[in-house]
Amino acid sequence: MVGVILDLGIDLLADKFIETSGVGGAIAEFKVGIGTTAPTGADTDLEIAVPISDGTVNDDGNNTLTGSSGGDNSTDNTTTFKEGAGVTDVTSQNLIANNGNVTKIWTIANLAALGTNVTQTQFFSIWLFIKDSTALAKFKTSGTALEVKLGSSAADYFSLTKTVANLAVGWNLITSNTVAVEDLTETGTVAGNVDTFIIEIITNNATDTFIAGDVLYDLLRTWVAGDLTKSFETSFPSYDSSTKEVQSRMILTLAEANGFDLTEIAVRNTAGTSWSRDTFTSFSKSDTE
Repeated sequence: MVGVILDLGIDLLADKFIETSGVGGAIAEFKVGIGTTAPTGADTDLEIAVPISDGTVNDDGNNTLTGSSGGDNSTDNTTTFKEGAGVTDVTSQNLIANNGNVTKIWTIANLAALGTNVTQTQFFSIWLFIKDSTALAKFKTSGTALEVKLGSSAADYFSLTKTVANLAVGWNLITSNTVAVEDLTETGTVAGNVDTFIIEIITNNATDTFIAGDVLYDLLRTWVAGDLTKSFETSFPSYDSSTKEVQSRMILTLAEANGFDLTEIAVRNTAGTSWSRDTFTSFSKSDTE
């Protein structure tokens, strides 16, 4: 027997969807991200969620990183930089590399003095800019090409690694995504403040060098899960029983989620469960829109 859902039944279903009587709580908030994989019914979250709120700026990209091994001290770049997290310094760092070693290292040994120590229970990201295919071709073609270390010393750290396949020409978001810093790979024993920040690039040859503009770093930031979500506008979602339509209103202000090319959105309930995920044409979010 085939039945028809009556108008009253539709109203009841809509009530379950938008009111607190719904399974797991009412739909109430949203997340945005930069993932591009087509959504499926099996999805439970965004592919790559990005912080809507500022989170914590641990280094704004305005400080010199000390070079070692095949790396020289970084220099300011005021032409190409990343906005976001409320930062207004309009400066990134040129990662200058010499021909002394295949491993190029740049370090901030005391984040507390220049920025803010990392809280290891939080998530993190940095931006890495690669100028062109010539610069990208210098990154090691097999195995680890990039390693970001956050620790209590140069020998005791948590790290995130990337292969060249994970990198592209232009800006690359290097992020732990849903993994807390303390749950990354640990080398040695991290004890005390997480105040040491290291970028290592491994090249194919010791003679592979970078000059100003080839490879840039900007904006080390950390955030908590709450920085990834925002509530719907007041009085939304709403339901019109005459048209049988549910309306939601989600707004990002000029100060939110800046610096990201947004491509996905998820709607969540008050219990933190994603009810829907959608992808869309890339939208570059900035403080002007």
